[in-house]
Formats: sequence, structure tokens, C-alpha cells
Amino acid sequence: MKKPALKNPSEKLEFTIAHRPRVTKRLHLELDKQGGLVVVAPKHWSRAHISTTLSQNTASVARFLTRARQRLLPPLQYARGENHLYLGETYSLVIVRGSTRKSRFDISSGEIQITTANPDPVAIKSAMMAWYRRQALRLFSERMNVIAQKAPWAASTVVPLKLRNMRRTWGNCSSKGVIKLNTHLIKSPLSLIDSVIAHELCHLEEMNHSRAFYSLLENLNPGWRQDRATLRSQGYIYLRS
Repeated sequence: MKKPALKNPSEKLEFTIAHRPRVTKRLHLELDKQGGLVVVAPKHWSRAHISTTLSQNTASVARFLTRARQRLLPPLQYARGENHLYLGETYSLVIVRGSTRKSRFDISSGEIQITTANPDPVAIKSAMMAWYRRQALRLFSERMNVIAQKAPWAASTVVPLKLRNMRRTWGNCSSKGVIKLNTHLIKSPLSLIDSVIAHELCHLEEMNHSRAFYSLLENLNPGWRQDRATLRSQGYIYLRS
């Protein structure tokens, strides 16, 4: 039998319905062994009522999926041959023993090569996090300048940028006009990075998620709905560390 699906303007998410004696008043969300969504509902709830309830809480469902799927992934080991992400592409980690204390990174031909005097996994992780941050600061700054030129309210403004390793959000904009971006975004495709930047730049003009805000966003990034859907469904992969 075809699985029911949660539909909204940005994505379609299939799910399985289950019933348990103890669940009598509200929905519970779980993952199956393949990472699929299982909705445990009171037995007397109809499919239509379940779908409506989920549709009214899409943001909560997305947060649950991100956190739960992330817990399914084993932590990275930072060992030779392990796959790591950069700008949406997968690279094999190559570790070369060097003599200098400062680690050097080279990326080409499907490999991220780190030359370091300390091949210990803890040191490799620290060096890679620092490398990701350097790449993110450079690239995010460049992209924000490019996208800001398409936004009249931001074109002549120097927008302060900060980076953070965040677990629950990809970016935010403070009331003082400071944009904070998630360093883990550097692992995602450039289109998603641009989408998050566009979203936060719109907050410089509209500090809310009103119709006016989404009108600005639609003009600045017409593909924002699909970008949001991709981050909701795949974002847990980029947060892995």
C-alpha cells in the first residue's frame, strides 16, 4: 500500500503510520531503521487528521528529522580514506606526515590532503575544523557581497558577518544587523549557501517572516522553497562532525 505523504509548498515527505496502546492523545515521531519517518498516532485518528496535524507543524517535523537522522550517523573518525564534504562534493581524506607544526591543506582530484606533524585524529579534527572555518569566512563574505548587490536595501551597507558551529539553525540576523552563519554550511552546495545568505539579508529589511519578507525573498531567490526543502531533508549530513 502506498505510504501517506506530508505535502506543503516546499516538499513532499512520505511517512508510515503506527499505533501503540499508550499513544492515545497526541502524535509521536520516530525513525525506522532506514531513517524514514514513523508517525505513531492514536488509533481513532484518521489518515486525514494525521496529515492535517503534521501539515500544521512542518517546522517541528523538520527539526525532529534533522536531529534524529543525525543521531543515526556514526561520528567521523578523521582517519585516512574517510569521506568528507566540501561545497556539496565528497572528498577522500589523505593524511601526509609533515615536519611543520602548522597543517597544510590541498584539495584536488576528489581528495582533501592534509600535511601535518600530528596525525592523531583529535588533532586532525581540530585542523579540519579550522580549515573549514577559514574557507567559510572567505567564501561566505564573497557571496554575501555579491548577493547584497542585488538587494537595494543592503547594496550600500557593510554587513557584519560572524560564523558559528550551530546545531539548530543555518543562519540568523540580529536586530543590530549582524548576520551569523553556520560554519557547517561550507559542506553544502554553493546554491544552498547563497539561499541562506539571501534569507538573512532579507531580514535586514524585514525582521520577521511576514508576507513582506517572503516577497523580498521571492525576488532575491525564487528557488528558496526547494532550497529550504533540501536543507530540511539533507541538512543532517552537513552537520555531521
